[in-house]
Amino acid sequence: MLTENDLKRLSSMAHEKTLFCFYILLITFNISFTQNPQFSTAGFYPVEGSNRKVYNFNPGWRFYKGDIENAYSIGFDDSNWLAANLPHGLEILPENASGGRNYQGIAWYRKEFQVKKDDLQDKMYIYFEAVMGVAKVWVNGQQVAEHYGGYLPFVVDISEIVTTGKNVIAVMADNSDSKLYPPGKNQSGLDFSYFGGIYRDVYFIKTNPTHVTFKELSHTEAGGGVFVGVLDIKDNSAKIEVRTEIVNASKRSQDIIVKTILENQEQKKLKTITQKIKLKPNETKQLVEELVAKNVRLWHPEDPYLHFIKTEIIVDGKQVDQLRTRFGIRLYEMKGAEGLFINKKPIGKKLIGVNRHQDYMYVGNALPNSAHYRDVKLLREGGSHIVRVGHYPQDDAFYDACDELGMITTTANPGWHFFNFKEQIFEERLYEDSRNLVRKDRNRPSILLWETALNETPSQPGHVMNNMHKAAHAEYPFPGMYTVTDYEEAKKGGLDVYYHGYDTNINSFNREFGDGNEVDDWYSQNSIVRVKREWGEKAMLDQSLRQAERLAERYLTGKVRIGAAMWAGIDHQRGYHPDPFWGGHLNVARLPRYTYYLYQSQNDPNYKIKGTDKVTTGPMIYITNELTQLSPSDVVIFSNCDEVQLTWLGKDYGMQKPSRDDKYKGLPHPPFIFKNVFSLMQVTTRGPQGKKELPKMIVKGFIEGKEITEEVKVYAQRSEKLKLCIDAEGLDLVANGSDFIPVRATIVDKNGTKKVLAEDYVYFEVEGPAEVIGGISNMANPAKSSFGIATALIKTTLKSGSIKVRAYVDGLESDEITLESKPTNLPLYYYEEYMNNSKKQNLDIVVIEQKQEENLPTDVKELQEELKKLKLELVGKTQALMELRNNPKGE
Repeated sequence: MLTENDLKRLSSMAHEKTLFCFYILLITFNISFTQNPQFSTAGFYPVEGSNRKVYNFNPGWRFYKGDIENAYSIGFDDSNWLAANLPHGLEILPENASGGRNYQGIAWYRKEFQVKKDDLQDKMYIYFEAVMGVAKVWVNGQQVAEHYGGYLPFVVDISEIVTTGKNVIAVMADNSDSKLYPPGKNQSGLDFSYFGGIYRDVYFIKTNPTHVTFKELSHTEAGGGVFVGVLDIKDNSAKIEVRTEIVNASKRSQDIIVKTILENQEQKKLKTITQKIKLKPNETKQLVEELVAKNVRLWHPEDPYLHFIKTEIIVDGKQVDQLRTRFGIRLYEMKGAEGLFINKKPIGKKLIGVNRHQDYMYVGNALPNSAHYRDVKLLREGGSHIVRVGHYPQDDAFYDACDELGMITTTANPGWHFFNFKEQIFEERLYEDSRNLVRKDRNRPSILLWETALNETPSQPGHVMNNMHKAAHAEYPFPGMYTVTDYEEAKKGGLDVYYHGYDTNINSFNREFGDGNEVDDWYSQNSIVRVKREWGEKAMLDQSLRQAERLAERYLTGKVRIGAAMWAGIDHQRGYHPDPFWGGHLNVARLPRYTYYLYQSQNDPNYKIKGTDKVTTGPMIYITNELTQLSPSDVVIFSNCDEVQLTWLGKDYGMQKPSRDDKYKGLPHPPFIFKNVFSLMQVTTRGPQGKKELPKMIVKGFIEGKEITEEVKVYAQRSEKLKLCIDAEGLDLVANGSDFIPVRATIVDKNGTKKVLAEDYVYFEVEGPAEVIGGISNMANPAKSSFGIATALIKTTLKSGSIKVRAYVDGLESDEITLESKPTNLPLYYYEEYMNNSKKQNLDIVVIEQKQEENLPTDVKELQEELKKLKLELVGKTQALMELRNNPKGE
């Protein structure tokens, strides 16, 4: 039986599985290997059977884009508002949403939900992972929260406000420019966009009155919830401190037993500590306990093994609260000229990676958990060992993925080129953010650097930076906390690590490289390293070879410089410029450029991440020549093999070692360059001695003289048909109303070879419990092909089941693919009648419904065929309309 790794080897490690997408193989042979990761909820993991009930509160909202009077009141009529499932970003945007194309202003959300009489004896909370900008929350007409800042979570206690039966929650979200909270800079001057809405997850949580507190509600320094700190490591044993905060919100004193259970990744009990306390009514207390974990498996980026602390609260012999806190047993140490140490050993390599913003095409920042996870997985497989986040704390699911996949990362106070000297509240909120920044992700083994000072803001006062630095250390009073900002500011503020700069005794990290020196000016922002995929192979090849030079320089620095992150890993939208950033390894649709394979080739062929089969590594080859009339004569190959052999049209061009050009000196695996190999004129011979076989370029990789891997690129003939594949990256599609997955339609010839020069508008159609995100209004469906591939985002409903996706281009053979949405593991909390009566938004000017039934009468089948023809004609007319929009003068 083929394994996942076998199938990925068939695609020669290429992310663009477009010749014969391995997901097609999975479907053909009914092979399934998907397994969803563990996503945290409100910073913890629920325990089955616990009195702590956690619900997905995302489905069943309504929203209104704009301000409206009395929208918070119970009796307000919201019947004309649009339906919304969270995460929600207010609008579906075009692929290019830069330059202030997104909405800024007030928006409202409302939701009806039911509470049972028995629930009133519990404590009830609503946990918001983030709401962009200013958020105000009302429950049953009473305001219960006001929160400033779009990137950190907050919790609302609604226990005393809800009643039996119907309840109403209303949220006002305002992503307008404001200098009163970080980042503070107007979007028109900002390098990223303030996409709006309740764009991260919301949870409804019920607990016993005696329970582990929420860290967001705690007033205890380094307190709230469960906090696990590694004090020291010796060999495979560790000294660990666990802080657990308990509240007794009942009306009588309680004798409480607290069990702290160390579990391994498989949730097997390793050690138990039991403590007893007595709490008065409404009293809160933090317990601190040290434990020694012997002969345990440590977390390391090459072995990201995780542990749990399971917390049990027992009152009168009954368990009243349980939760799991996931962490990694690891210790970071910065040792100056000796470099970075993990678990008392040198890391032994440069931490090379990329920067990341959190937006995605069409949906802005409103990504489901799976999309964050796929980003980390793609970048990890693409050769990145660190992601420096820009420029704010990112979604919990992003950090969940980093923890699981061994991706070292950072977090950051929201900031970019701005400090408010006029309003003291801005400074106060900076300190509050610094504390909450640490509380949010303090148990993450993947976070190495804490960017407390404001990014690229030389004007920020030294005492402010020092206060943020002190706040972070106070909230994280354990080894391994390292604050960081740019060199001069770090010295001024007394931070631990420097971005850029150089000091022989203090460790530094190159936070951004590979972009700034290549831009013509900061008004036009034309650059050889900012190119769209559809500009073709020459543009992407020039980009990747320039990036190879910049990357080579990073490897030549001393150990005191622990690593570097290229700007940026994924294209992102901007506020101040009409163009997105086009220099990512992946574009906004998460399709790779050649730089992706350049970075991937820097991993040694024997590099492996232990304990997980979710990240594919190993020997790889990528041919950058597409065998078209635009292809250069030189053939550049990215590979981590010792030598490669190239054959074109049956002619052996010999074996080569990597380039010895000085500009690539420092790269572990420089590119291979075969000079004067390709010419389209050669293709007319149809191969050697006039044979009619299709022209092929074959590259074989050798390690220590043994052939290890091979890539074959076949010459593409005329466009004939579409080939669909599902870019699942090993994850199930979950029927929670917001999960989505990219489906790729590749334009291919009759043999299934991708036609990279094809530019067509592909119309996608869905049958089953799902929908296409977007339509003609945002140019998402039909979607224009990019380098031979068009992408649709297929979003689930709340119903699981079989989903058929079809793709059409007038004049080409259509294709159909089937996928499955799986039931969600986390129970959904919504009022069905309210949701079913909500208005649905239609972004398409055409609605086509077609049922495929077996054993239909002949006349019905004929009608279906006629409908299909009409559909294809419609797609052709839509393409003409799109071309006219793009070129109204017909030039």
